[in-house]
Amino acid sequence: MSGTVGSIARHFLPGAVISQRSNAALSDEPWFGRMEGEFRLAGEAEARAFFEELLKRTSYISYELRGIVCEFDEAASRCDWTRRDEESGTLITGTTMYWFGFSSDDRIRTIESIGSIHSVIPSRRAETV
Repeated sequence: MSGTVGSIARHFLPGAVISQRSNAALSDEPWFGRMEGEFRLAGEAEARAFFEELLKRTSYISYELRGIVCEFDEAASRCDWTRRDEESGTLITGTTMYWFGFSSDDRIRTIESIGSIHSVIPSRRAETV
C-alpha cells in the first residue's frame, strides 16, 4: 500500500460506498470488526477520516499485489499481506480481494473488499522468572 491518506481520499466520488467483510473474528482484534460493514463517504474529509482509522494501528510487513483486472468502469484485484498489530505484537497473514466501480470521471464510486485471514500467530512475551 502506498501513497498518503489525502492523496487516496481525493480519488473518491462524494457518496462513494465501501463495503468490507472478512473472517476477522479469527484474529481476535476488535478494531477489525469496527471497520467491517458498509460505509458511505460524503466527501474527501470523510474518506480521509475513514482511511486514517483503517490504517491507524496497522504495520504491514509485506503487501503484494497478486493481480489486477480492469474492464470498462470496473476493476478487481487481489493482495496477499502480512501485518503485525502494533499493540499486541500479533502476526497475521491473509488475502484481500477488491472489486472497484468507477464513475464517468474515473473517480472511485464503490469498493467491495473481502478479506481472508490465513493465520494468526500471537506474540510471545518473555516470561519473568
